[in-house]
Amino acid sequence: GGLLCCFEEKLSNVLFYFSSGFATWYISDRLFLVIASICRLNSSLVPYFTERTPSHILLYITCFLAVYLFIYFTVGKKMHALGDSEIPMQNALLFLLLDCMLTPIFYFESGAISQYNIFFYNLLNIGEIIFYIFMLLLQVQMLAAAKDRVEISTMKKLWVEEQKQYQLVKENIDAINIKCHDLKHQIRHLRETGRVDQAYLDSLEESVNLYNSAVRTGNETLDVVLTDKRLHCATHNIQFTCIADGAKMNFMEVMDIYSLFGNMLDNAIEYEMGLPPAMRFIHLSVKCTNRMLVIHVENHFEGKLEIRDGLPVTTKRNNGDHGYGMLSIRRIVQKYDGNLVISTDSQLFQVNIVIPVPELQ
Repeated sequence: GGLLCCFEEKLSNVLFYFSSGFATWYISDRLFLVIASICRLNSSLVPYFTERTPSHILLYITCFLAVYLFIYFTVGKKMHALGDSEIPMQNALLFLLLDCMLTPIFYFESGAISQYNIFFYNLLNIGEIIFYIFMLLLQVQMLAAAKDRVEISTMKKLWVEEQKQYQLVKENIDAINIKCHDLKHQIRHLRETGRVDQAYLDSLEESVNLYNSAVRTGNETLDVVLTDKRLHCATHNIQFTCIADGAKMNFMEVMDIYSLFGNMLDNAIEYEMGLPPAMRFIHLSVKCTNRMLVIHVENHFEGKLEIRDGLPVTTKRNNGDHGYGMLSIRRIVQKYDGNLVISTDSQLFQVNIVIPVPELQ
């Protein structure tokens, strides 16, 4: 009840973390009883470790502090990192049920044994400590699994949206190419027969060429992505250079290519738009060397970036809604047994990918 009043959490999460707190307290209590009973085996120490003596209270406090600090720096920090995960109610109730059923059994059983055999009493208490530590570790795994489920669900939604966006971009580029082709013929006709201002025609033709010069890499999907992103860069005054040979990329699925390059370039474009126009640039190279597909993307970067688990930590405030682009990139690279390295060096943000090309290519 106190947790529900103090935190804006769902009931399932409150029950789950209540079980974690209870397990931590029980571990502390059992450790204290084991150490106190061992100390009382020495007859000279018995007066110091009877109940409510200063040394007895000091041992009690010390055990709790030691256990709580240990749990915080091991289990607690991991739980905090996974704290955005939503725990299914059945999992939370399972841990609560185990606490309610097993704890009274352990408690009364150890109390009964303590009257007859101190060795088995301590052995039982140590077994309980190990059991509850295992429970805490199991809870961490459940949190990680819950976070993975959320990420997979979100990435599936992004995947569907990317498929729709790919079809839309492809249709738009095809339509632009047709219109530009027709317009170039009209301009040429006017140039030859009409009396239109030549400077105006030159300016108009230059604008048309911007939208008509589609990228040709040898892979249709890569062409669509790069043409779209090049137009976007031109619109936002970002210098975009590209040296790409996509002829050996046919072993990759269409949506994997679209998602991989789309996410890499979208991240770069988004960052560059926050810089002064004179500093904005993105460079992409794609080549095949010794049956290895080598992809390199770099853009101007200012400041420091934290790399965690091989991926950059998002600087956006609401980081729960972001970072899936990089997760998608890593998933695709791993799907094709490739290697992904992200680094910042000399005011450059660099993404390097190496993917083995199958023998059939």
